[in-house]
Amino acid sequence: MSVQGGGTAMEPVCPRHPDRVSYVSCQRCGRPTCPECQTPAPVGVICVDCARQARQQARPVVNRLGFTSAFGKPVVTYAIIGLNVAAYLYGTLVLGSSAWAAKWGMIPGLNGELGGAGEEWYRWITSGFLHFSIFHIGMNMLVLFQFGSQLEPILGRARFAALYILALLGGSFGVELLASSGVHGGASGAIFGLFTAYAVVLYKLKLDYRSVLTTAVLWLALGFIVPGISWEAHAGGAVTGAVVMLAMLHWVDNRQRARR
Repeated sequence: MSVQGGGTAMEPVCPRHPDRVSYVSCQRCGRPTCPECQTPAPVGVICVDCARQARQQARPVVNRLGFTSAFGKPVVTYAIIGLNVAAYLYGTLVLGSSAWAAKWGMIPGLNGELGGAGEEWYRWITSGFLHFSIFHIGMNMLVLFQFGSQLEPILGRARFAALYILALLGGSFGVELLASSGVHGGASGAIFGLFTAYAVVLYKLKLDYRSVLTTAVLWLALGFIVPGISWEAHAGGAVTGAVVMLAMLHWVDNRQRARR
């Protein structure tokens, strides 16, 4: 007597693919599972239904800092890099470098007052995606990847995105507050925020934070020596990154104390 799919009555078949005979069983439910439906487990394999159920029941992993860790690739970091590259291609190939800088750049005291971007408030954000050369964007994206791939898994995607945006705005505020002229642009204000935020994380974990902090200070000092570097954005981003990171850690500590 035959069964659907051509196996005999005694042959086990995959529930999802009755035409496939399988002698491999799911380690959780015991049902046969064909190669297409097998998901590797710590011991043996499980079927796709049990794998889905396990993912739904899995509890988020909380790290030593109290944040819910993000697993997998640092997708927010990749997305920010992608946006910067797309903006650079659009600005240089479509708008032209000069027009792009004039339209997107951060211009201190645009309307003659602090924070006076007026109707052009968007510059506080767009200036963080404005780069003036291949070298400029290349260096920034390299450092962004290095620090983003470290911080994003620790903080989680949402907190990392918030940190980056706030540091970017802090860099723009630094330009408004401290700069007197020029068109300012680049992701370095936000990146300096990642610098100092990472140093705070290392300090909290009782790890060596001095090398990161020293590098940030040296790069900040370079802005006072080499013309064309917006030290104002670096300073604003650095201060904002440290403050935001300290605020996040303080919030987590308070939440953990409240649960005790």
